Amino acid sequence: MSHFPPLINEDGSGMVIDMLMSLAFEKNIDFNIHIMTYGRAKKELQSRRLDLIGLTPYQLETDDFYQYSVELNWHINTHVDFYSLDKSYFDIEKLPNGSIGTLIGNAEFFSEIVSVPTIKFVEVSSLQQLVKMLEMGRLKVILFERVSTMSTIKSLNIENIYYKEMGIVPASLAVSNTAEGLRLKELLDNKLSNVENDKLFSDFIHYTSNDAFGKVIIE
Repeated sequence: MSHFPPLINEDGSGMVIDMLMSLAFEKNIDFNIHIMTYGRAKKELQSRRLDLIGLTPYQLETDDFYQYSVELNWHINTHVDFYSLDKSYFDIEKLPNGSIGTLIGNAEFFSEIVSVPTIKFVEVSSLQQLVKMLEMGRLKVILFERVSTMSTIKSLNIENIYYKEMGIVPASLAVSNTAEGLRLKELLDNKLSNVENDKLFSDFIHYTSNDAFGKVIIE
């Protein structure tokens, strides 16, 4: 699992983890959770050293990703934003190469979504590093999911950061595209069909109700 607070926290807790653990209890499944970058998770799944990874951009990953993986029939909508100290930088087509930051494993996907070349992106391993690079001026813009990014900005107490919504990206989980992976998918899909996102993720969904443009409020 990749760090995606509060859905997936750095210590292996989180709302999605709680959901999986409840399924494990019902079906006698043993989940052994590892927190790593999304890029590494994809490579480990492709090499069949992992059985399940998340969170994936549901049905929006690159063509190559779907050659070796299959997503579950479950997702939760997440809002993805641009963040900058200068609102003029939201015109990302005019930005120089290496000026847009995101987390490892996401640049290729975001490049396709926002229609700018991958050479404009820089990938880093943690949200804290990403936000600090923005604060220091080493990045002009960062691009990632709203709740996890805003909570990181607030925890670091960094003021005067503007955000602009890029869009909604549904987040899911994926298994390997193998007979074993498809059996796991069938098992999990059957249980996840009964999950009520509105109830289980109510705190997360409430946090996504911000305006599409504004300044991150440090409370």
